[in-house]
Amino acid sequence: MKRAAFIHSEALEKFRYPDETPLSSERAAKTLQLVSDLGFINPDTQRVVPPEIPGRPELERFHTPDYLDILKKASDGIFDEAFLSMGLGTADCPLFAGMYEYSAAACGATLTGAELILAGDADVTFNPSGGYHHAGPDYAAGFCYMDDVVLGCMRLAANSRRVVYLDVDAHHCDAVQNAFYESPEIMTVSMHESGKTLYPGTGFENETGVGRGKGFCVNIPLPVGTYDEVWLRAFREVPLPLIRAFDPDVIVLQLGMDALALDPLAHLNLTNNAFADMLAKV
Repeated sequence: MKRAAFIHSEALEKFRYPDETPLSSERAAKTLQLVSDLGFINPDTQRVVPPEIPGRPELERFHTPDYLDILKKASDGIFDEAFLSMGLGTADCPLFAGMYEYSAAACGATLTGAELILAGDADVTFNPSGGYHHAGPDYAAGFCYMDDVVLGCMRLAANSRRVVYLDVDAHHCDAVQNAFYESPEIMTVSMHESGKTLYPGTGFENETGVGRGKGFCVNIPLPVGTYDEVWLRAFREVPLPLIRAFDPDVIVLQLGMDALALDPLAHLNLTNNAFADMLAKV
């Protein structure tokens, strides 16, 4: 049986997005409570691990110092006109107390998961507070202030691991794609609603990487209304054989669930069954 770790701590429960924001940071604690109540945490093979909180040097491996300074100011309630040019204070990325600390803890959870994999202390790690794939080096976007998945992939690659980043969120992973667009060490694969109908308007099939990274970026843009059978066929015929051919040491999976039917921000029509079938193959 695989050894698994659920990454969470009270540090991720201290802060919350404003009530009017669709994304709820409280979902992680509720998920942990649910799987615990259902008996899915077996102390012999599964454990709850608190995240290490990363310092500035670790965050600056991707994010610029100026952006982190401004984000900390915003988190502390100090106004700076640079907010607007960095995507802060919008409907998608509102200002709230502790936003810096929460974002750093979410990054720390993903990095902790990566370290457990690297040390051989776990086979699978899960950070339900992660997946902030829209945050760029010097800007916030799409509810994302710091990019935990970019930092996690960078940590794995820096330790000589071949990484596939697989993203099944309804929205394209624009910032992650940009981060590794020239890299052959990290393959990015994204299945998402087409940018013709959904934010961020990127992720088309002709976006395949440049330079040494040419061919290591894969996008499968899907039409409105895509349902389980179509989605799974696309997964079997494109990402799955490419992942097998790339032969990664680690798969980093961004398991956004907004491709489910009736999600208020997207227009796909999946059920939980599609994700369960995909996970078994991954």
